[in-house]
Amino acid sequence: MKKFSLLMTFVLLVGMLAACAPAAEAPVAEEPASEAPVVEEPAAEEPAAEEQLRVAMIFNTTIKDGGYAQAGYESLMALKEKYNLEVSYQESVTDATVKDVLRSYAAEGYDLVYAHELYFTDAVNEVAPEFPDVKFGVTGYMASSPNVVALDATNWEGVYLAGVVAGMMTESNKIAMVTVSQSPIALKMVNAMYMGALVSNPDTEILHLFTGSFDDVVKAKEMATAAIKDGADIVYANCGMGTTGAIEAAKENNTFAIGSSVDRSALAPELVLTSNVLDSGRYITIAVEGLINGDLEWGQVYVLGVKDGVEFLAPFNDAVPQEVKDAVEKATQDMIDGKVETPESEKYMWD
Repeated sequence: MKKFSLLMTFVLLVGMLAACAPAAEAPVAEEPASEAPVVEEPAAEEPAAEEQLRVAMIFNTTIKDGGYAQAGYESLMALKEKYNLEVSYQESVTDATVKDVLRSYAAEGYDLVYAHELYFTDAVNEVAPEFPDVKFGVTGYMASSPNVVALDATNWEGVYLAGVVAGMMTESNKIAMVTVSQSPIALKMVNAMYMGALVSNPDTEILHLFTGSFDDVVKAKEMATAAIKDGADIVYANCGMGTTGAIEAAKENNTFAIGSSVDRSALAPELVLTSNVLDSGRYITIAVEGLINGDLEWGQVYVLGVKDGVEFLAPFNDAVPQEVKDAVEKATQDMIDGKVETPESEKYMWD
């Protein structure tokens, strides 16, 4: 009995020790090592789109004049494609409405408002100070405000070269000139023709007629016809759309002609000796690219001529002999070298 008690005591003691022993920790399953976290780079910001340059252009006649205005318009369209410009234009703007048109474009926020006409110079310089944050350009002679640039040709150097041709080619010694007016610019052109002709022909006589309009084709034709009947055997016209009328008169009377502004040879290939080309499209190109590149000085007047490639003669037709071509080449070099004086602009040089 005593043995049994001792045995039971031993069993109880062993059980109590087993119950008090710490429980074995359950094995922890190892998780596979995770891959290094991928840090996403912030998306690169798209560069802000450049603001589209807005350019407006104003013409005093139709853009289909076949000459001065059309050349400017075509350059504007070429610039639109090249630089992705937003463009607007208005043609046949009159002296009475030009200021309103300028103000309207400026108020609409155009970056550059360009007036492609010499006679708009005063209007541009009057309106420009009202809109100091807008750039204005004009094919003209004055830039009195720091946001205006004036770009113009000499308006006589190319005519001088045409005079060299006319003076050597005329047989009657009479040359007809049809212009729009008798303004100082027109007188400078007429005198330039006279000076060029005098280089080889001291007997030259100029018959100067003026239409009073850039668009009067009929009147220009009538005036040229009258001059031909008065003995002129070469007709030179620089009167906008009227130029085509003057050349038509030469064609009908089988008389030589010299064109202006652009190459007019297509109007009468056998009779148009050459044309005094004035690359008027260069003006808007210089203004736009100068604004884009920041290399044009505003508040300044730029006068461009033969040396700058703005004024030159178109290819000669077959009637022009080599000696005339050589004389033109020499006259061109003399002009570049500064050997030709600027013609009178207040009166006819033969008076």
